[in-house]
Amino acid sequence: MSDKHSSQPERRIRCFTRAVKNARYLQQHDPATFAKDKNAEGFGTGIPVNILNRLHLLQHDSPELQGHAAVAGFLKKHSVPKPKKWQR
Repeated sequence: MSDKHSSQPERRIRCFTRAVKNARYLQQHDPATFAKDKNAEGFGTGIPVNILNRLHLLQHDSPELQGHAAVAGFLKKHSVPKPKKWQR
């Protein structure tokens, strides 16, 4: 059994759109940290997709970010845009 950094059960991701948008936001605003390797996990950010999918909901001191100091540091200075309400 692998050691998880979070006490929360791993969630199944149904849609990757939010994760992609959050990854692109990180890469646009801090390319030196999050756009080093286009083949890295998390669409090239090095951040697991399950974290990217919820990044706009997390605070810098969230237990989910343990082991991901670069993201925690980014969230101290920046807030990731939340999804906008869908309009017809």
